[in-house]
Order: sequence, then structure tokens, then C-alpha cells
Amino acid sequence: MKAMQMTQRIGMAVLGFSLLTASVLADGAFVILQDGRRMEGTSIRARANGDVILTTARGDLTFPRGEYREAWAPRPQELDRARQQLQAGNPDAVISTLEDVVRRYRHLSWDVEALGLIGRAHNEKSDYAAALSSFNQLFQRAPARREDRAIRWPFYRALLGAGELDRLERELNELIAGGDRADAARAQIMRGDIKKQRDLADAALLDYLRTVVLFQAQRDVQAEALYKAGVVLAERRDPRARDMFRKVVEEHADSRFARQARERM
Repeated sequence: MKAMQMTQRIGMAVLGFSLLTASVLADGAFVILQDGRRMEGTSIRARANGDVILTTARGDLTFPRGEYREAWAPRPQELDRARQQLQAGNPDAVISTLEDVVRRYRHLSWDVEALGLIGRAHNEKSDYAAALSSFNQLFQRAPARREDRAIRWPFYRALLGAGELDRLERELNELIAGGDRADAARAQIMRGDIKKQRDLADAALLDYLRTVVLFQAQRDVQAEALYKAGVVLAERRDPRARDMFRKVVEEHADSRFARQARERM
């Protein structure tokens, strides 16, 4: 009996489904119902309206949109390759591939991760309007991802780059009011970025220096705060800029800001 069931599973796993908007064929598909039950299958596909069809050894099970909490397909390999390309500094190489993942995996969870990577890729290209569009689509599909730190900060970067300063300021104020020290430290730096973009250099400098003084335990933000303070001072031809850059190089040699600081010394 077990051998027969295994044969049936393998047979079902290799079937193609061409009439639906998305189709993923591999082991590991499942649906989590609203009551928390998990339904396992060999493949899963989704209609454009959000209905999903889970193929199991007993046949196809259809779950209309709203009757399930999550629908998962096996993780597409394109996501890991795209992440590697982004880390290697090749954003142009991943955008079209990720857009295809968004189309094929709509309602199957991986479209959300792909949208986040697309937003990051557009950020790296300084195409902040496109990045912001991707993040807005992501939040429409998965509102809870707004609390994901890996999404939040690239989203904030897109807001800053797109000039959505009032919106970004509101987001930062809410984050500081309810966030932890690490988030508050990064938010304090970005407050300085907003003021610098508004040509309020003195106010920006104060925000960077406040970060240095008030968030000494958050080592990962110290280099950025010191470097940005140095940039503002250098633009004012203040000799203290060199001291800021030297501190970055000497105290945060492993940070990405150390190389930039060394070039300014």
C-alpha cells in the first residue's frame, strides 16, 4: 500500500497545469487553513483570483481565497541566485528574473520575497520611484512585512531617495516611539538624512552627532553616523571633519564606511 501511495505521489508531482496563472511542481507544497490546520501536497498552483489548488495523493483540493491563511510552494531557486547577484553588485541582472517570479508565484508567498528583492535592486540603481512601487506592492500583498527589518530599511531608503520626506518622517517617528534601540539609532541617522536633503545642514549634523553620543552601544550605526557627520563638516570646510573620518577608519575598519572615510582624509 505504501509503495502504491508513493507511486501515486510521484505521478501527481510530474503533471503539468497550463490553464492557471501559476504552477509549481515539486515536493513540499502546503496550505495552512484559517484554523491552523496544515494540508500537505505534492504540488500547488493558484488562479488569478487567489484560489489555490493543492494536489495530494487523494486528488486535487481547492481552497478559495479567504478560506486559507497561507499557501506555500517550494522555494524557487531564482530567489537565491538573485540575492547572490545583488550582493555581488549586479542589480541589472536580477530584476527581470524576479519580476517573472512575482508573476508565477502570486498568492504562493514567494512573490512577496521577490518584490522585496526587486525593491532593493532598484535602490542599488538609484531608481527610487521604481523601488517604492515594488515595496508598496509588497505591503498590499503582505501588510505584516512592514514590520520585517530586512524590508523596512530598504523601504525607508526608497522613500528618502524618492523625496517622500514627510511620509518617511512619520514612519520614523512611529518607529522611534515603539521600536528598540537598534531601530531608534538607525532612525536617528535617517532623520539627519531628511534634514540634509532639506538643506538643513546644521540640524542634520546634530542628528548624526546625537547618534554618536546616545547610541554608543549600537556599534553597527556608529560608523555611519561619524562618517555622515564628517561629510557635513567637510562641506562647511570645518577641520574637525578629518577627525570624524579618522575615527571611522581607526575604530570601524571593518565597516563599509571606512573605505569612503579613508578617501576623504
